[in-house]
Amino acid sequence: MSEQNERLQTEISLLESMYPEQIQYHETAREVAYRSDEATFTLRLPAEYLASALPDVLSATRGRLDLREDLKQRIKLCEIGEEVLDSIVLAFNELVEDRAASVASEATSGEKQNRASEVIDKATIVVWLHHLLNTNKRKQALSPAAAVSGITKPGYPGVLIYSGPSKAVHEQVNDLKQLNWAAFQVRLESEEEWTFAHGVGVKEVEAMKDVVAEIGEARKEVFMEAMRMK
Repeated sequence: MSEQNERLQTEISLLESMYPEQIQYHETAREVAYRSDEATFTLRLPAEYLASALPDVLSATRGRLDLREDLKQRIKLCEIGEEVLDSIVLAFNELVEDRAASVASEATSGEKQNRASEVIDKATIVVWLHHLLNTNKRKQALSPAAAVSGITKPGYPGVLIYSGPSKAVHEQVNDLKQLNWAAFQVRLESEEEWTFAHGVGVKEVEAMKDVVAEIGEARKEVFMEAMRMK
């Protein structure tokens, strides 16, 4: 036993010299505490340590993250009967770095998903109306949520085009759909956001050629097919 204690004292002294500000050994409790800038662990050394047992993990944390089970798994890989405290410190620091990288990766992934969601969360809806003549309906058609842009064309047939945040676009179309129409048909739904020659907001134009001028040549074919004019 004296040889075992001598080995332990030598190991602790070496560990304290390697990590002078980070290692504390409580001899009575046979506990080794390690603290870095962002993580800490506490081990209990069984009486059989350095003979037939490995250290027990009392606590291991990085911030609010509990790393006890992870550290226990690392310790199980250590050689019984050998001085392993230095190896445990190195394994713990690697574990902390791995978790930090994992958290950073998850955060980056979350940001990418949010950005992707923002891109997907756009919509363009084209509506064909039998006619759009009523003054009140024309005013309502021109007054969607502030984030929505588009085109309205009164007369026979009537045309509504709204583009912007998906929720706001669908709400505008659904609100208008509740009004009394001779015919109200959604002819096109897209997850792409369209831009218009006049910029933001909703503009009323006089004729189909004006609608095409607003949406541009790139959208002309799609619009004409939606209006069934091809």
